[in-house]
Amino acid sequence: MPERLVIDPQNATFEDLAPAARVLLDGGLVAGPTDTFYALMVLVDNEAALDRITRIKGQREEKPFLILVDQIPRLSCYAREIPEKARGLMDRFWPGPLTLLFLAQNGLHPGLVGPARTVGLRLERLPAVRRLVRMVDRGLTGTSANPGGRPPVCRPEEVLDYFGGRIDLLIDGGPTAGGQPSTIIDVSLAPPRLLRAGGLPASELSRACPVLKFKS
Repeated sequence: MPERLVIDPQNATFEDLAPAARVLLDGGLVAGPTDTFYALMVLVDNEAALDRITRIKGQREEKPFLILVDQIPRLSCYAREIPEKARGLMDRFWPGPLTLLFLAQNGLHPGLVGPARTVGLRLERLPAVRRLVRMVDRGLTGTSANPGGRPPVCRPEEVLDYFGGRIDLLIDGGPTAGGQPSTIIDVSLAPPRLLRAGGLPASELSRACPVLKFKS
Protein backbone atom coordinates (compact mmCIF):
# COMPACT_ATOMS: atom_id res chain seq x y z
CA MET A 1 0.00 0.00 0.00
CA PRO A 2 1.15 3.57 -0.57
CA GLU A 3 2.51 5.90 2.08
CA ARG A 4 -0.39 7.73 3.74
CA LEU A 5 -0.10 11.38 4.74
CA VAL A 6 -2.92 12.60 6.99
CA ILE A 7 -3.49 16.36 6.84
CA ASP A 8 -6.06 19.08 7.42
CA PRO A 9 -6.53 20.29 3.82
CA GLN A 10 -7.64 23.75 4.97
CA ASN A 11 -4.72 24.36 7.32
CA ALA A 12 -1.85 22.08 6.21
CA THR A 13 1.52 23.84 6.40
CA PHE A 14 4.41 23.59 3.97
CA GLU A 15 6.09 21.32 6.51
CA ASP A 16 3.02 19.07 6.66
CA LEU A 17 3.05 18.74 2.86
CA ALA A 18 6.80 18.19 2.47
CA PRO A 19 6.54 14.36 2.07
CA ALA A 20 4.09 14.77 -0.80
CA ALA A 21 6.25 17.42 -2.48
CA ARG A 22 9.28 15.11 -2.29
CA VAL A 23 7.37 12.26 -3.93
CA LEU A 24 6.18 14.54 -6.75
CA LEU A 25 9.63 16.03 -7.36
CA ASP A 26 11.05 12.49 -7.53
CA GLY A 27 8.60 11.73 -10.35
CA GLY A 28 6.05 9.92 -8.19
CA LEU A 29 2.26 9.77 -8.30
CA VAL A 30 0.21 11.26 -5.48
CA ALA A 31 -3.54 10.99 -4.88
CA GLY A 32 -5.07 13.78 -2.87
CA PRO A 33 -8.19 15.85 -2.21
CA THR A 34 -9.36 18.79 -4.30
CA ASP A 35 -12.29 21.13 -3.92
CA THR A 36 -14.60 18.48 -5.40
CA PHE A 37 -13.16 14.93 -5.59
CA TYR A 38 -9.89 13.09 -5.00
CA ALA A 39 -7.43 13.51 -7.86
CA LEU A 40 -4.30 11.89 -9.25
CA MET A 41 -1.46 14.40 -9.14
CA VAL A 42 1.89 14.41 -10.92
CA LEU A 43 4.15 17.16 -12.18
CA VAL A 44 2.80 18.34 -15.51
CA ASP A 45 6.30 18.52 -16.99
CA ASN A 46 7.15 14.90 -16.15
CA GLU A 47 6.38 12.80 -19.24
CA ALA A 48 6.89 9.43 -17.56
CA ALA A 49 4.57 10.35 -14.67
CA LEU A 50 1.87 11.58 -17.06
CA ASP A 51 2.10 8.35 -19.05
CA ARG A 52 1.80 6.42 -15.79
CA ILE A 53 -1.53 8.08 -14.94
CA THR A 54 -2.88 7.04 -18.33
CA ARG A 55 -1.84 3.44 -17.68
CA ILE A 56 -3.30 3.10 -14.20
CA LYS A 57 -6.59 4.71 -15.21
CA GLY A 58 -6.91 1.83 -17.66
CA GLN A 59 -7.79 3.71 -20.82
CA ARG A 60 -6.77 6.79 -22.70
CA GLU A 61 -9.03 9.60 -21.60
CA GLU A 62 -10.96 11.39 -24.32
CA LYS A 63 -10.40 14.64 -22.44
CA PRO A 64 -6.89 15.82 -21.56
CA PHE A 65 -5.73 16.09 -17.97
CA LEU A 66 -6.47 19.49 -16.45
CA ILE A 67 -3.77 21.46 -14.67
CA LEU A 68 -4.16 22.79 -11.12
CA VAL A 69 -2.38 26.07 -10.38
CA ASP A 70 -1.86 28.17 -7.28
CA GLN A 71 -1.93 31.73 -8.64
CA ILE A 72 -2.85 33.72 -11.74
CA PRO A 73 0.75 34.45 -12.89
CA ARG A 74 1.39 30.71 -13.32
CA LEU A 75 -1.22 30.56 -16.09
CA SER A 76 1.27 31.94 -18.59
CA CYS A 77 3.43 28.82 -18.19
CA TYR A 78 0.68 26.82 -19.90
CA ALA A 79 -1.67 29.26 -21.65
CA ARG A 80 -0.54 31.14 -24.75
CA GLU A 81 -2.74 34.11 -23.88
CA ILE A 82 -5.29 35.15 -21.29
CA PRO A 83 -8.24 36.65 -23.21
CA GLU A 84 -9.87 39.71 -21.70
CA LYS A 85 -13.23 37.90 -21.85
CA ALA A 86 -11.88 35.39 -19.30
CA ARG A 87 -11.06 38.02 -16.68
CA GLY A 88 -14.57 38.37 -15.27
CA LEU A 89 -14.87 34.61 -14.79
CA MET A 90 -11.47 34.40 -13.12
CA ASP A 91 -12.23 37.34 -10.81
CA ARG A 92 -15.63 35.92 -9.81
CA PHE A 93 -15.01 32.19 -9.50
CA TRP A 94 -11.30 31.63 -8.82
CA PRO A 95 -10.15 30.01 -6.69
CA GLY A 96 -12.96 27.53 -7.09
CA PRO A 97 -14.54 24.75 -9.18
CA LEU A 98 -14.19 26.41 -12.59
CA THR A 99 -11.93 24.99 -15.32
CA LEU A 100 -11.08 27.34 -18.17
CA LEU A 101 -9.74 26.20 -21.53
CA PHE A 102 -7.07 28.43 -23.04
CA LEU A 103 -4.93 28.11 -26.16
CA ALA A 104 -2.01 25.94 -25.06
CA GLN A 105 1.61 26.93 -24.99
CA ASN A 106 3.82 24.98 -27.37
CA GLY A 107 5.68 21.99 -25.99
CA LEU A 108 3.14 20.70 -23.48
CA HIS A 109 2.71 16.94 -23.14
CA PRO A 110 -0.04 15.62 -25.50
CA GLY A 111 -1.99 14.33 -22.50
CA LEU A 112 -2.54 17.94 -21.42
CA VAL A 113 -3.67 19.35 -24.77
CA GLY A 114 -7.05 18.92 -26.44
CA PRO A 115 -7.77 18.45 -30.16
CA ALA A 116 -8.27 22.21 -30.60
CA ARG A 117 -4.86 22.90 -28.99
CA THR A 118 -6.41 24.01 -25.71
CA VAL A 119 -5.27 23.36 -22.16
CA GLY A 120 -7.55 23.21 -19.11
CA LEU A 121 -6.50 25.24 -16.06
CA ARG A 122 -8.07 25.66 -12.63
CA LEU A 123 -7.03 27.82 -9.72
CA GLU A 124 -7.78 25.34 -6.96
CA ARG A 125 -9.69 26.55 -3.90
CA LEU A 126 -8.29 23.99 -1.42
CA PRO A 127 -5.37 25.66 0.39
CA ALA A 128 -3.35 22.44 0.69
CA VAL A 129 -3.34 21.98 -3.09
CA ARG A 130 -2.29 25.57 -3.74
CA ARG A 131 0.54 25.22 -1.24
CA LEU A 132 1.66 21.96 -2.81
CA VAL A 133 1.79 23.56 -6.26
CA ARG A 134 3.84 26.40 -4.82
CA MET A 135 6.26 23.95 -3.21
CA VAL A 136 6.97 22.07 -6.45
CA ASP A 137 6.85 25.36 -8.42
CA ARG A 138 4.81 24.01 -11.33
CA GLY A 139 1.30 22.84 -12.11
CA LEU A 140 -0.10 19.49 -11.01
CA THR A 141 -2.57 17.26 -12.80
CA GLY A 142 -6.09 17.27 -11.38
CA THR A 143 -7.60 14.27 -13.13
CA SER A 144 -10.11 12.43 -10.95
CA ALA A 145 -8.79 9.46 -8.99
CA ASN A 146 -10.82 6.73 -10.65
CA PRO A 147 -10.26 4.19 -13.42
CA GLY A 148 -11.72 5.07 -16.80
CA GLY A 149 -15.49 4.60 -16.80
CA ARG A 150 -15.82 4.47 -13.00
CA PRO A 151 -17.26 7.26 -10.81
CA PRO A 152 -15.01 9.80 -9.06
CA VAL A 153 -14.55 9.39 -5.31
CA CYS A 154 -14.73 11.59 -2.24
CA ARG A 155 -12.97 9.44 0.37
CA PRO A 156 -9.36 8.27 0.71
CA GLU A 157 -10.44 4.67 1.30
CA GLU A 158 -12.19 4.68 -2.07
CA VAL A 159 -8.97 5.77 -3.76
CA LEU A 160 -7.22 2.78 -2.21
CA ASP A 161 -10.02 0.50 -3.35
CA TYR A 162 -9.41 1.66 -6.91
CA PHE A 163 -5.63 1.81 -7.01
CA GLY A 164 -4.02 0.29 -3.90
CA GLY A 165 -0.26 0.18 -4.30
CA ARG A 166 -0.24 1.67 -7.80
CA ILE A 167 0.10 5.14 -6.33
CA ASP A 168 3.13 6.26 -4.31
CA LEU A 169 1.47 8.44 -1.68
CA LEU A 170 -2.08 9.14 -0.55
CA ILE A 171 -2.82 12.52 0.95
CA ASP A 172 -5.63 11.75 3.39
CA GLY A 173 -7.57 14.96 3.83
CA GLY A 174 -10.78 13.26 4.86
CA PRO A 175 -13.92 13.38 2.69
CA THR A 176 -14.19 16.00 -0.05
CA ALA A 177 -17.31 17.96 -0.96
CA GLY A 178 -18.20 15.81 -3.97
CA GLY A 179 -21.32 16.94 -5.74
CA GLN A 180 -21.01 18.12 -9.31
CA PRO A 181 -17.62 18.31 -11.04
CA SER A 182 -16.05 21.62 -12.00
CA THR A 183 -17.74 23.84 -14.56
CA ILE A 184 -15.78 23.92 -17.86
CA ILE A 185 -15.73 26.97 -20.14
CA ASP A 186 -13.69 27.32 -23.32
CA VAL A 187 -12.42 30.90 -23.31
CA SER A 188 -10.27 30.30 -26.40
CA LEU A 189 -13.47 30.72 -28.46
CA ALA A 190 -15.23 33.94 -29.37
CA PRO A 191 -17.66 34.04 -27.70
CA PRO A 192 -16.60 31.73 -24.83
CA ARG A 193 -18.63 28.53 -24.64
CA LEU A 194 -19.88 26.52 -21.68
CA LEU A 195 -18.81 22.89 -22.19
CA ARG A 196 -19.88 21.40 -18.84
CA ALA A 197 -22.34 23.05 -16.47
CA GLY A 198 -20.96 21.80 -13.13
CA GLY A 199 -22.34 23.43 -10.00
CA LEU A 200 -21.96 27.14 -10.81
CA PRO A 201 -25.29 28.94 -11.40
CA ALA A 202 -25.93 29.99 -15.01
CA SER A 203 -27.10 33.43 -13.88
CA GLU A 204 -23.81 34.13 -12.11
CA LEU A 205 -21.79 32.86 -15.07
CA SER A 206 -23.70 35.23 -17.34
CA ARG A 207 -23.06 38.18 -15.04
CA ALA A 208 -19.32 37.40 -14.98
CA CYS A 209 -19.18 36.86 -18.77
CA PRO A 210 -22.17 38.46 -20.54
CA VAL A 211 -21.14 37.06 -23.95
CA LEU A 212 -20.94 33.46 -22.68
CA LYS A 213 -22.63 30.97 -25.00
CA PHE A 214 -24.52 28.14 -23.32
CA LYS A 215 -25.03 24.68 -24.80
CA SER A 216 -28.14 24.45 -26.96
